[in-house]
Amino acid sequence: MPWSHDHLAPVETLLFRSDLVKVGYFVCAVEHPCFSVSAPLDNDVFVLPKVPVWIRRNAGEYHFAEPGAILMHRAGSTLERRQVCGLGDRTYWFGVHPEVFVDALQRHKLSTEQMGGALITDPQLRYRLVLFLQHLKRDTLDKLAIEEAVLTLFFEICERRADQAKKPSSARLGTITRQRRLVNRARAFLDAHLSENIGLETVAEDSGASLYHLCRVFREQTGLTMHAYRTRQRLGCVLERLVDGRATSLTELALDTGFASHSHLSRVFQKQMGVSPSSVRPTY
Repeated sequence: MPWSHDHLAPVETLLFRSDLVKVGYFVCAVEHPCFSVSAPLDNDVFVLPKVPVWIRRNAGEYHFAEPGAILMHRAGSTLERRQVCGLGDRTYWFGVHPEVFVDALQRHKLSTEQMGGALITDPQLRYRLVLFLQHLKRDTLDKLAIEEAVLTLFFEICERRADQAKKPSSARLGTITRQRRLVNRARAFLDAHLSENIGLETVAEDSGASLYHLCRVFREQTGLTMHAYRTRQRLGCVLERLVDGRATSLTELALDTGFASHSHLSRVFQKQMGVSPSSVRPTY
């Protein structure tokens, strides 16, 4: 489908389009036919999942997509999903003109296969995307600002992916694949029980691995401890609710998302995001 046409699924909404970028929202319940298998994508896109979901491209292996992760899908890809918490799939997607997309890949020496497997997790990138989407929905950005914001984020994703692609080699691929599957299962379990006070033994039991092995491999694969990962995901939930205006009390929000208190939430949020929770609240 040419860039000039918009072929949307029944569960998609186009929020913005220009000659360079498109922005849309995909909201699909588990029981909807589009959840199990989506039609081939018209455009090269990067996406921001809002709920946890298992996803695979082109009948490959299923991978866990956590809320706030940034994934890349190539035009022509088919996507299949499996539910995590019965929430279906809610995803913002950002289309990039194919000539711009290919040029960025060439500049970073990235293959189509490498970019199609991109998964970037960064609280600051998520924060910037969430704020951008809120400005977009409130119609406070003009065409130039929208195009520049989307492309700047896309170019950063390409840089991150190029750094990822330098890591490791064929000798360890089998081991890395097994470790990734184990960590994906642990991440999915943590996201499904995000506000609960669960311990390491519970996660290890669900994953079918020893405590020692799971802790070591989780850190190797993600660069985070499981506690740090869960904290990051909890902060993402806090950020979404603050920006969407769904949080009435910071104390209630802290307890709902698994933090011990208002002060605990504020301290961790300030450290990770560089701003206080109250400063993120929308002003009308």
